[in-house]
Amino acid sequence: MSDKKTIIIGDDMIENRLKEKSIKLGISVDELIDRYIRRGLYSDDYYESPQLTMEELLEMSKKDVKKDMENGIPPKKHNFNSFVGKFNRYD
Repeated sequence: MSDKKTIIIGDDMIENRLKEKSIKLGISVDELIDRYIRRGLYSDDYYESPQLTMEELLEMSKKDVKKDMENGIPPKKHNFNSFVGKFNRYD
């Protein structure tokens, strides 16, 4: 990629954004595209989103509520009675 002097993408908006990002980062557009490709390949091959269990989600929620209470933010009371049964119809 470094042999090319100009890059033709075919979309002016994308080309302008690439130029802006490369100037902001202080690298060439070719290097920026290389980084995007490497990042894309890495995320495709190696990254798997974590699968959390319900217990882990509840524990995270409890920690967030506890942290909020320590900071003086009271827990909010939510009323989900109007939604009970609606989701069961779509299962």
